[in-house]
Amino acid sequence: MLFTGFLMLAAGIHLQAQESPQIVNRSTTIQKVDGKEYFFHAVLQGQTLFSIARAYGVTEEDIRRENPELQGGDLRYDQMIRIPVKQQPASTGPQTETIRETTYKEHQVKRRETVYGISRMYNISESELLEHNPQIRTGLRPNMIVKIPRYRQKVVSFIEYKVPPRQTLFSISREFGVAIADIEKLNPELKDGLKAGQTIRIPVEQTPQQQPPYVFEPEEEEMPKPVTPVVTDPYCENPTLKDTYQVALLIPLYLENMAEDDEVSQQDRQRSYTFMEYYQGIIIALDSLRARGADIQLTVMDVGDSELKARQATWNTNLGDMDLIIGPFFPSVFPIVANFARQRNIPIIAPLYSASDRVVWNDLLKEYPNMFQAIPGIQTQVNDMANYIVEHYNEDNIILVHNNQPGITALISGYKSSLNEGLNRLEYYQDSINMAKLDGYFFNGVYVGERITNVYVLNDSLLKAQRRGDLITSPEPKRYEERDNITEIVFSRDGMDGLKEAMDTNRRNVIVSLMGGEAVIANYTRQLNQQRDTFDMVVFGVPQWSEYRSVDYSYLRNLNVHIFSSDFVDYNNPDNLHFIRRYSNLNHVEPGAMGFWGVETGMYFFTALMQYGSDFSKCMDVMNQTKPYDTPFWFRRKNNDEGGWENQFVFIYTFRDYQLIDVRNPRNKNITQYD
Repeated sequence: MLFTGFLMLAAGIHLQAQESPQIVNRSTTIQKVDGKEYFFHAVLQGQTLFSIARAYGVTEEDIRRENPELQGGDLRYDQMIRIPVKQQPASTGPQTETIRETTYKEHQVKRRETVYGISRMYNISESELLEHNPQIRTGLRPNMIVKIPRYRQKVVSFIEYKVPPRQTLFSISREFGVAIADIEKLNPELKDGLKAGQTIRIPVEQTPQQQPPYVFEPEEEEMPKPVTPVVTDPYCENPTLKDTYQVALLIPLYLENMAEDDEVSQQDRQRSYTFMEYYQGIIIALDSLRARGADIQLTVMDVGDSELKARQATWNTNLGDMDLIIGPFFPSVFPIVANFARQRNIPIIAPLYSASDRVVWNDLLKEYPNMFQAIPGIQTQVNDMANYIVEHYNEDNIILVHNNQPGITALISGYKSSLNEGLNRLEYYQDSINMAKLDGYFFNGVYVGERITNVYVLNDSLLKAQRRGDLITSPEPKRYEERDNITEIVFSRDGMDGLKEAMDTNRRNVIVSLMGGEAVIANYTRQLNQQRDTFDMVVFGVPQWSEYRSVDYSYLRNLNVHIFSSDFVDYNNPDNLHFIRRYSNLNHVEPGAMGFWGVETGMYFFTALMQYGSDFSKCMDVMNQTKPYDTPFWFRRKNNDEGGWENQFVFIYTFRDYQLIDVRNPRNKNITQYD
């Protein structure tokens, strides 16, 4: 074996010596002979016909054809030969391409952490994490180091090079003075080997002018840092965990309608399948976490909108032993089980939400502190849209359009109040800062103002900030609270003429349209589209708009329409594509919104049980702090620390190139940067 190894080593050395190219200094002088252009090259010691041909970008046969004396003999030292000038293409400058570079950050695994949790912590998919850390496929261990891939876009310049016969990747790298790894980055096809005649890209050094201004370079630290430290319950440092967790799913399956009975109508039978999609999503989440070592036992009970079935579920002796209850789905029977769960301190999830029942759900959230509402209420959704407008469009002309619809006047009033409050607070802060720039003041022992520092304090404490021992008394906060920054249009009364009168040709117009009806919106967007050459517009609409088939898609795109919604499926997200494949393989149909809510709810709450036990609500601040963007949950108590938990996570998406683009997702920063 030793002798064989020696032979292999010797062969390797010999092969490497053969690959080392001879250095050929190209002549730069071109002379014409009989109307044809040539380089005249003086052959130096050790140069070969192959190395000279490669240096000038011609073939050996091209040189022999122009030098008949070489047909029957070899090159001689100091011989002068003619090299035909190869005609270059019209564009000889380097080209550019944007590639994605991968660097790594190390993460030390902590107790109770899972592949799912770590991938969410760093906003990457589980498949990415496993791809770069194949050793964790067999399980995670505390203190294990895993590599977290981090990506950045980089523009590289390159020239194209046609590979001549007998050339190797090693010799090409030596000839052009670049690393083999850099060549392979630009040429993924080289994994199959280098072939003669193949055209490959060779990276060349680029100048700053070649760096396009539109390329997004992410910050070094991709994860957002908290503004203030999270104060956690001591329980979260050492939670009470179990080996096995019991979960009950109280879901309306209407099993009595599934019997092969002529008396069961098609409508009733269809009703039985309505919630089956949610159930399948829960099962896929459960299987995923079981594969990671979780021991969760699921008990399924057929509970619809029948009070009798809800009470029968509470009579089941096993329900009191549950660590988590999901359902019932209907607000009419939810209190029966929620009251049972409250008495036994069992967290209970309201899986779905209906805007028509918003008053009932609000009352339930106030009454049951152990309740988790998985879908944000409609008022929370519109208030979140107000916050988004305050953050991104506070200097624009904001117009609120509605039809004064009965039943939602309180919703419209609440939205307007939230938007005005946010705009007024921002304006007050800005005016306070301007005053501080004129004459600094002391804040928490630090002198703040333009003369000393450019760091401004944006905090309610400005109301009590000390200015050389005296309180700031101006600007007066009440003056800001009473300002109305929004023009309100009742479209059914004022029409497009009234809206045009409220719009400004010199500013961007943010048109918040809280109204629906397919025929109404089709006509409304058509008329707005006719004004887009006169006015700069961004239009905000309600979720139903994206479902209207008679609304022209080009209008939604041209008007830069933004939709707020409690659910959104990003089909560019690898996790979503993986779920679609699994669901389709199991059920032979793609999942809808119910399926996605089932799998997301299951993954979130099953992981919470694994990490923090059945008292995971004590650690909600920690869970909110580390939650990356693409898990649609961020819970906050509804009624000061006394009521239940409501999900506050709201999507805002726009229409771009026949895709729905989530404008808040950091992955879409490139796409939405001009909004």
